[in-house]
Amino acid sequence: MSIMPEGGWVDPPRQDSQQRPVYPQQPAHTPRSSYLTCKICDRGALSSKSIFRMSAPVVVIGWILLVPSIAGILFSGLLLLGFITPTGSASRSGGSYQSDYDAGFRRSCAKSTKQRSQAAGYYASQQLIEQYCECALSTVKETGSEITAAQTCMQRAREGTLEPASHDVDVLYSTSSSPPSSLDVGARIFGSTFAIVCGIACFVGGLLGWLLVMKKRVLQCDVCGAVVNAS
Repeated sequence: MSIMPEGGWVDPPRQDSQQRPVYPQQPAHTPRSSYLTCKICDRGALSSKSIFRMSAPVVVIGWILLVPSIAGILFSGLLLLGFITPTGSASRSGGSYQSDYDAGFRRSCAKSTKQRSQAAGYYASQQLIEQYCECALSTVKETGSEITAAQTCMQRAREGTLEPASHDVDVLYSTSSSPPSSLDVGARIFGSTFAIVCGIACFVGGLLGWLLVMKKRVLQCDVCGAVVNAS
């Protein structure tokens, strides 16, 4: 019996060395079967979504805490700024500007000039006091000597050559003639402390509200709605 096949032995087909293997074409989109399959219903695919960490009532409480806390922080900042601004290195009154040095000089000059005039037995009007003190203030800034300023301005007062004071200067003397009372200082300290404490309380409440409304990434089935943590 012969083992030779019918037609005899034939050589196998030769493969060209230049010919590249043909790979199956990859699909343009990922088939549905390649998604993560829900282990609960075994039919749906899991998709990534962002949901709240807490339940709906807790999220509502979080928003109730968060929104007023933000408004409270802004209000506390404005309130603190309002109490701190008048105690700065410079003050404003009626649109007129004066530094702490100018306010102190005007206050002490007006007081000492009034006392000297009363001791000498004559009355000095407020307008004349303001003119003299403005002359002394400008001369001190130019020469740096209070003695020279007093002599120069006294001579001008005797000659009647002092420059008249403007309305803005009158406002400065009316506000700087008396130092701030202890009641005003206490009110500013109490108000600043209240604003800081209120701001801290609002910040803590806002932080708690933010923790309650935070979201997390999960995998949810599009068929049965089952939720699985993404991490």
